[in-house]
Amino acid sequence: MMTLPTAFLPNLPYLFLLAHNKVSGIYVGEQYEKQTFRNRTNLMGPNGKVTFTIPVEKIGYPSPSTYEVCISEHGQWRNKLWQMLRSNYCSTPYWEHYCESIQEHVFNPAHRLVDYNHDWLALLCKLIGIDTPPLVHTQDDSPIILTDFYNPQHHLFSRRYWQVFEYKFGFQPNLSALDMLLCIGPESRLILFEDEPIA
Repeated sequence: MMTLPTAFLPNLPYLFLLAHNKVSGIYVGEQYEKQTFRNRTNLMGPNGKVTFTIPVEKIGYPSPSTYEVCISEHGQWRNKLWQMLRSNYCSTPYWEHYCESIQEHVFNPAHRLVDYNHDWLALLCKLIGIDTPPLVHTQDDSPIILTDFYNPQHHLFSRRYWQVFEYKFGFQPNLSALDMLLCIGPESRLILFEDEPIA
C-alpha cells in the first residue's frame, strides 16, 4: 500500500500508480511544497505546452500542511482556466462529451486546494474506470510517493496516445490526463493498462 500527495489535474504517471497499485489514500497532512504539481498542471495548446497554476493564499513560514492551503480567489483564475480549456480542446473528439462536466468542475467553489483537486481526481477516475482513493489526514505505515511527476526524468509510466496538436509539436508526455480523455475518450483506460510504455 502507498499514499500519494494531492495533484491538480494529474498526469499519466500519477494515474498509472492509482490504476496499478493499491493506493490507500491521498495524504494531505504533509508540509505543503510550493511550485509543484499540487497546484499546477500541464496542458497543450496551439502554441505548445502550457502550465496552468491555481493561485493559493499567501503561505507563511514554516509551510502549513497541504490540507490547510486555501485557494486565492483573485484574478478570476477559474474563468481563465475555462477559457483555456475551451480554446485549446474544443476541436478534440471528446470535448462535446465531457465539456459540461469539465465546466462544472472548473467552477467548483471549493476553498481548500485539496478539495478542489480531489473533485477533479474523482472525475478523471470515474471517466477512466478506476477507483478514487480517499483523502487521508494521518500517515500509517504506507510510504508516501513524493516523486515530482512533471520532472522530465520521470517518463517511466508515460504512454503514447494520439494528441490533437501532435502534428505540430510531436507527442508531448506528462500532460494532464484530461488531455488524454479529451483526445481519445474511453480508450484512455486501454492506454493506462497497456503493456508497453513509450520509448
